[in-house]
Amino acid sequence: MASVVSLGLHQPTGLQYAIQEHLLPSDPPNTLYKWHNHFDGDADSTFDEDELLVTSRCVIWSRGGVFRKSYKFDLEKEPVNQALLTSFPSVGPLETKSTNSAEKQGASRRSAALVVFLKTQAHVYFLSGTSHVIHLPFEVEFAIAAPNGLIIQRKLRVDNLVSASLKFPKVPPNSFVSSQPQPWSASSSQQSTFSIADLGAPKQISLQFTSTLKDLWDPPALKDDANWPRLFSLSDPLSEMGLVVAQPQKSEIKTPRKGSVKITSLDTAEEILHVSRRDEFGNICDQSLVLALTLNRETSMYTVWKMTYLGEESMSEKTRIPSDSSRRRSSFVPGTGTGATTPILGPQQTFRESFGVSGPALDLKPNKKGNPGKEKVVDFASTLDPDFETSAIPRRKSRRVSSMLARADLSASHERSAFSELATGHPHTTNRRGDSLGSQHARTSTGFVGANGPSFSQASQFNHSLNSFLEAPVDDLLDELRAGGDFEGFHSMGLDDEEFDALRQEIVLHKICSVPAEHSNVRYSSQHIPATNQCKIFTLTAPSSAADEHEGNRIVICILDSDEKKLLVITLHTKTQHINGDLHINRVRGKKGDSDQNAISLGLVRRANTVIDACRLDDGHVSRILVLTETADGYGELSLQAPWSSLMTVPLPAKFAISNIRNLGHNATPRAKREGGFKRVLSQGPRALRGLRNSRPHGFVDILDDEGKIHQIQIRLEPRNPHVCKILEVCRAVIPGAGGGDGLLVGWWNIMQWLRLESVNAVDPEWTALVIVLFSAVFSMNDEPRRIQNKTHIKRKSRAGFLRSSSGAQSDLESWRRMKYQESSNGNPLPTWADNSSWKWLAEDDDIDIGKDPEPVSPLFSLSSSDDGNFVQRHVKLTREFTSSTLGHSVVSNALPTSKNNDMGKRKTALVDLVIGLHLLREEQKLDTMSVDSFSTGVPSLIPVIAQMVRWLGWSTWIRHYDVEEDSLLDLEYDIGNSELLLIQTPLTYCADSPLTCLIPEPFECPSIYQWIQICLTTQSLANFMTLPALVATRSKSVGRKHYQDEQWTRLTPRTLLFANFFASMQPHQTSAQFIEDLAAAGMNTLLLETLPESVLAPLLEAVVQCQAEPPTTWSKELLAIVGREDVNMLLTPGQRPRLTQSSLLVPSHEANMDVHEICASTNDPETMRAFDSTAEMDRQTITRAIFKDDRRMNEAMSILNTSRPTIARCKPEPQWTESDLLEAQKEHAQMLAYRTLAIPAGRGLLYFSARVPLLTERLLIGGFNLSCVMKPDNNTVGVDKNAFTEEKVCWAFFHAGVAAGLSISRDAKGIDTSWILFNKPAQDLSNRHAGFLLALGLNGHLKSVAKWVAFKYLTPKHTMTSIGLLLGLAASYIGTMDSLITRLLSVHVTRMLPPGAAELNLSPLTQTTGIMGIGLLYCNTQHRRMSEIMVSEIEHIDTETEEEPLRNEGYRLAAGFALGLINLGKGSDLKGLHDMRLTERLLALAVGSKKVDLVHVLDKATAAAVVAIALIFMKSENQVLARKIDVPDSLLQFDYVRPDIFLLRTLARNLILWSKIEPSFSWIKASLPAAYRGRSLLVFAKPFTTDDLPFYDIITGLCFSIALRFAGSGSIVVRDLLIHYLDQFIVICRIEADTYDKKLTRNTIRNCQDLVALGVAIVMAGTGDLVVSRRLRSMHGRDDNETPFGSHLAAHLAIGALFLGGGTFTFNTSNLAIAALLIAFYPIFPSSVQDNKSHLQAFRHFWALAAEARCLVTKDIDTNQPVPMPITVTFHNGEESQRHTPCLLPELDLIKTVRTNSTEYWNMVLDLESNPKHMASFKSTQTVYVRRRPAHDANTSAFQATLQALNEVDGTSSHSLEWLFELPAFVSLTKAERALVLPPDHGGASDIHSGTKETVVDARLVLENATIDSGKRDRLLGLKLLFEWADKATAEGRDMQWIRAEVVERLKARVWMVVEEDRS
Repeated sequence: MASVVSLGLHQPTGLQYAIQEHLLPSDPPNTLYKWHNHFDGDADSTFDEDELLVTSRCVIWSRGGVFRKSYKFDLEKEPVNQALLTSFPSVGPLETKSTNSAEKQGASRRSAALVVFLKTQAHVYFLSGTSHVIHLPFEVEFAIAAPNGLIIQRKLRVDNLVSASLKFPKVPPNSFVSSQPQPWSASSSQQSTFSIADLGAPKQISLQFTSTLKDLWDPPALKDDANWPRLFSLSDPLSEMGLVVAQPQKSEIKTPRKGSVKITSLDTAEEILHVSRRDEFGNICDQSLVLALTLNRETSMYTVWKMTYLGEESMSEKTRIPSDSSRRRSSFVPGTGTGATTPILGPQQTFRESFGVSGPALDLKPNKKGNPGKEKVVDFASTLDPDFETSAIPRRKSRRVSSMLARADLSASHERSAFSELATGHPHTTNRRGDSLGSQHARTSTGFVGANGPSFSQASQFNHSLNSFLEAPVDDLLDELRAGGDFEGFHSMGLDDEEFDALRQEIVLHKICSVPAEHSNVRYSSQHIPATNQCKIFTLTAPSSAADEHEGNRIVICILDSDEKKLLVITLHTKTQHINGDLHINRVRGKKGDSDQNAISLGLVRRANTVIDACRLDDGHVSRILVLTETADGYGELSLQAPWSSLMTVPLPAKFAISNIRNLGHNATPRAKREGGFKRVLSQGPRALRGLRNSRPHGFVDILDDEGKIHQIQIRLEPRNPHVCKILEVCRAVIPGAGGGDGLLVGWWNIMQWLRLESVNAVDPEWTALVIVLFSAVFSMNDEPRRIQNKTHIKRKSRAGFLRSSSGAQSDLESWRRMKYQESSNGNPLPTWADNSSWKWLAEDDDIDIGKDPEPVSPLFSLSSSDDGNFVQRHVKLTREFTSSTLGHSVVSNALPTSKNNDMGKRKTALVDLVIGLHLLREEQKLDTMSVDSFSTGVPSLIPVIAQMVRWLGWSTWIRHYDVEEDSLLDLEYDIGNSELLLIQTPLTYCADSPLTCLIPEPFECPSIYQWIQICLTTQSLANFMTLPALVATRSKSVGRKHYQDEQWTRLTPRTLLFANFFASMQPHQTSAQFIEDLAAAGMNTLLLETLPESVLAPLLEAVVQCQAEPPTTWSKELLAIVGREDVNMLLTPGQRPRLTQSSLLVPSHEANMDVHEICASTNDPETMRAFDSTAEMDRQTITRAIFKDDRRMNEAMSILNTSRPTIARCKPEPQWTESDLLEAQKEHAQMLAYRTLAIPAGRGLLYFSARVPLLTERLLIGGFNLSCVMKPDNNTVGVDKNAFTEEKVCWAFFHAGVAAGLSISRDAKGIDTSWILFNKPAQDLSNRHAGFLLALGLNGHLKSVAKWVAFKYLTPKHTMTSIGLLLGLAASYIGTMDSLITRLLSVHVTRMLPPGAAELNLSPLTQTTGIMGIGLLYCNTQHRRMSEIMVSEIEHIDTETEEEPLRNEGYRLAAGFALGLINLGKGSDLKGLHDMRLTERLLALAVGSKKVDLVHVLDKATAAAVVAIALIFMKSENQVLARKIDVPDSLLQFDYVRPDIFLLRTLARNLILWSKIEPSFSWIKASLPAAYRGRSLLVFAKPFTTDDLPFYDIITGLCFSIALRFAGSGSIVVRDLLIHYLDQFIVICRIEADTYDKKLTRNTIRNCQDLVALGVAIVMAGTGDLVVSRRLRSMHGRDDNETPFGSHLAAHLAIGALFLGGGTFTFNTSNLAIAALLIAFYPIFPSSVQDNKSHLQAFRHFWALAAEARCLVTKDIDTNQPVPMPITVTFHNGEESQRHTPCLLPELDLIKTVRTNSTEYWNMVLDLESNPKHMASFKSTQTVYVRRRPAHDANTSAFQATLQALNEVDGTSSHSLEWLFELPAFVSLTKAERALVLPPDHGGASDIHSGTKETVVDARLVLENATIDSGKRDRLLGLKLLFEWADKATAEGRDMQWIRAEVVERLKARVWMVVEEDRS
């Protein structure tokens, strides 16, 4: 070890707290508390030096030396049994644990928890804050932390004897009553229990025994519960306990059926001792390996198991328990044997006979005969007895065991243990299947009774058989317990039979090996103490370098028996074996993708005596066994040991410190008297060592002395210098095997001790020791005997260094030589700053003062020889001194891999591999800019060390390589070597100082990594180059490489292996994208890119730059990160936000946006924003303003759809009116305008659709109506009669207002759950507004997250509007799911859905209409036959009674038609199971067939329903025959028999069927009209009104609406102009005066057609806010005559809202559901008044929300998160392209192939909607594309464009404060574009913080020009050569270089030429 440091006395952190809280007395002895330290060796450790201080009533948790929390258990009145820390896979409610969940999520879902066990309960405290209490069904003896939770060991009831048991005299075995030992195996025991799971309230147990055999109830001397499982697993505090079962070794399986492997319960004699951590052996194993250790005291055997979780590792079907075996809950009388010696009970007995028998284990023939018959009997019994169960249906799987005992009357009962023992007091053994299984330790197995008679097992296991007479008392007792006993214990766990199917088998232990414990005595006093308290177990993993070729890697298990002072060391060998193809299922299930599996075998077992204590000591990657052994003087000795390494004695410090410098706690009660003041060390050290405690990472361990004091020390095993640590790791890796490279580490430890003993002055002792050990490896090759100098270590006076001022010594602070020695101690002959030109003035000034000519090199910086010589000579001298010492001689002779005790061939190989490994490490460092310049920054360098070693070896090419590696080393003096000896031809034997006595030939020419990269890049193929794994592979016989070894090599030389893999996959003439893909596949990432040298980086960045502009759309996040396109990465993570967003979305300005009047007016606006998140609202407003930035159309639409402000009106007075007449006229006018205002909310819902995110802490305000009018020009405010507009009279207007408020909530809003909805529920009575609000939440999908019981809370009052809103909302949220609960909820609101004979529903017809439509939504697109039958019957139902308000009016039947269409939406060509219903014929009969005269009034109500049903079912089916049948009649004579509005529906139905035939042209409309009407198809010649023209107008309108649905949301100008033509004509016709009833009737129809066409054109232009359409709709809103009905206003406002749908961010799509939703919402018959619902329920008007789709593409700057306008190109599948400008609405997504941005300021993005599903998902999620601003020096722009862009970016901004930098010589030549890269303009975004940290082309250029040629470093010059060769090749191939431009390369070539010419001259 490097050093041993005393850190002071160590006490538990929580001890002071316990003393202050009087939990412990002052100065408590160690016996009053337990102290546990917890840690994980992993880097991502869950625990961070956690401490537990456990007293009898409190547990104190501390972390990192700081007290955190205490847990007291005074209220429980139970002492603390045990406390431990563990981690559970999840926190909170029980999660579904699938096969892959635990492994995929891993540690990321793990939560640390403290578990405290009392006697009857366990408390689980998660460190995150939550806690749980588990009531235990048994007393816990011991618990141990497992990878997932805990493994609990039950305490056996050996001392507790049951009073209620029988004791009988011994009788012959074949008698009816037998107490002789019977064969028994825990793995095949059939238990007999009781269960009260299915009974009612438990009764009190009656203990009145009436049996006459009272004198027979005496305690037996038997083990009462030995055959219950002892080990259980708890992987979640909210889940059921699991069983720990065992799978024995194959050699122990004695099953009669071939291939049948039985999983059995673990032997109860096995006690758990140790469970390894998850991934503890991950550095040597291919998969997660967990080992468990158990002890069987009866056989005195340790057993090692491989532990797996059944949920994590799938087992083959052969090892699974059969799932079809029948089981009974209570099959046998307790204690009743069921073998051949047992009498069979009569059929009248409570317990049925047993089918299992017991017998000898060796006679297996009866088993084969008995199995089939027994299977049949058991299965037959299971079919007759309801008490039987099959394991396919688990019992009580959701009940937790502990919950059965969570009752206070039981937990406090003193008779609890007696009850449990009474219930389990008779062990019963059988084997129902007859399988013969060996237990874990070759215990006797059971079978059928053979001819040889019974066999005997161990004497401690018995089987009692009772006759029917004597078992009556037990029978009665168990009957009472079953009926009313309050104790369940194990029986609640379902351990009823041998397989314990009620508890899941969670952990399987696969036996690996067993080792005898060899206890020397029998411990009667400790037999009831848990075995884990008597021994100490820890594991150790051998490093991968110590792996053996034949036996593989090693795992060491150490078991310390403290009583006998014996240490047992078990070595396990792990080898990776290939799995056969039969385990392919495991891989399919997602366990492992590779085909390797670990094979574990037992290796050497070592035993050591006189071991006082031992523990594992870890320091970084070095692990050892720290052993405290007895010595003759009784003091004790510490040593470090490992099976793969030599022993190392640990010298303890001479003085031990008192104060613990690591203690962060505060001592609140300091001692009044400090002994000797502030003493730093103990006056006397420990007199004897008695133990080791609290071993922790980084070498910390506590030593217990004979006085009970605990001293903390730190033993450093690993160097703290990372450079030294990596070199040692490379040495250990390249010389594998036992005694290989690990010997260098041992040698380094010894040299560190030697340096300390000899007081050798070293600036960095670790580096000095490393150089000495490397030189010693060469010196050990000299077999000549050396004179050993035996010195007594006298501490030398320090020769240099700064001493403590308190010591009184003076240091030479003015010695230039001493300072230079200190500064150049790492190998550099000059100080680290000597090469810096800033220090040249030291030499120059001296030269000027002296007046002499300046010298080339000042003597101040010259290489002057000191007393110790230069770096190499000084360390060679130290090496000779060390090897001449006694300690050094032992190291050189034994420890090192080149020691004399090894074969000469191995020694030579080891030395060669050592030198090559060091050289390859040095070559690796050249590729890392963080370490390549270490020679000039003071970090230790390997160059002089390797140079000296190769000189000793005499390798000529290697010597030449290192001679010119650094210019500062050219004059460095080395020690004499073989090369010099060969030159002077002196025999080696004559040179006594030479470390080598034999010649080692040069293996190959010295490899150079720059030359290798140059060859590979120019030839585009892989050239030969030696790597570390290749070096080891040449020495090793093993062919395959393990993944953990690959990880080791990748950690040591990542860049070398990366380029090797990259060049191996490189193909000639590959594209830049393929270049980057191969580079990423080799392991390249952004960190490696940033640290590569500029010359190597240039070819790579060339490909990066070429791909940066337009990376392939199929690239992953990793590939995009390499090319710096994080903006594209945002597309691959839907919903992800940018890294940093500004607090304000708008650019701050000092200009006022509102004047005083606007501010005052806003205070009167009741629609306040305080209920919404202003950020989300402003984000939508920003986008909307960007869309409609040219005018105020959006403001106009918002003003039109505002109901909170009074209406501006004008009433034109007549000349003869008086003032009162004018006032009355104004009131009438205001009354009329009030109905227009009431129609506004329906349109406002479209305008603000999905725009806001509510604040969950605020109640959502639903606005009302301001019905007053301001009459112009007098500005008089005229009110209306409030009695006429109460909420009851205009309830639907308030309903629409609620829907509008709810629809404004964003679909992506979070937290819309049950509590928030109930928070917004009206406090008093249910309101119409809240009813609409519920419907809106359902349409947005938010009701899916609401608890369904809330529905009953709303439906119970039978408020009609609330029922409508909630039922429709729930159906919309669960659309197409066929949810059973929602189905039942809807069914009870529909008379037709009730069973025959049910009571009449006291519900409104509107509610039943809602229920019918809800069924259609819930079963949408399911083709459910039953629901289809119901809907058809409701459509064609004939009412027998004439009611004033019949239920099945036209609106009800229409809802049934819509529902039928939704259920079979678009399925007309594939009706599946509906053909026999004659669905089409029945609907056609209603739609177009002739009707009976007396039923016309009924069937006319069903006609519309039948037409829309056909339209929806056969939508887009292109069925010509059906379309011709549903079309309008051919003859005008037949028109008289059809209702006029049905013409519109039939025309619409025909065109929906012939979807693809719809054309937006006048010719198509003309051709679609009947022949008589084709001349008037343009509506240009308006005739006088007549009802004969009603069919014509309806057909025209149907054609227009068909076109509107066909091109919904397309924004087509052609379609708009066509529909605008007809809309204008209808507006003109409507203005014609109508003076007769016939004309008025005709005008009403024309007005209805006008409204529908207006809606149609708004559907086409939805979201576009088109001005042409907006003008027409605004004029329609302005209608203030008294003839315009409420429905016409409703249609106009719906059209305005649709035109500005979602503020321009939403539009409609044309999917089947969307077309159906639009047809339902915009149904052609509008209400005549506010309360009109006869023909169509007004709640359906909001179904457009199901057709709304967010298709507004927004481009945002990824750094500022601000929307930026940008041109885009949309490419369609047919190859057409469309140019648009963001933000804009895109066409339907299934029509688009790609969307590409076209910008010169930002990197272009390609949204590939065709081939990249992630792009499609991202757009649907956010509709946002993040773009990144191009740098000014963009490779894709010309020099002129780059300069212009740079000037534009800085235009208008103030000059940068660092502009003066460009006056420096290095920056003078930079262009404007390059200056913009050095000082980028401030855009106010997140990128400005890091704008100067990313490497640019300017950085690379400056490094190549200024820090390469004059650097004096060979690798940089080779890098320039590489760059030149690559540039020449690119020029020859005609490729333009974009990263390092050609002129830069030419300028570099010119500079190199000038330097060469200067040297020549």
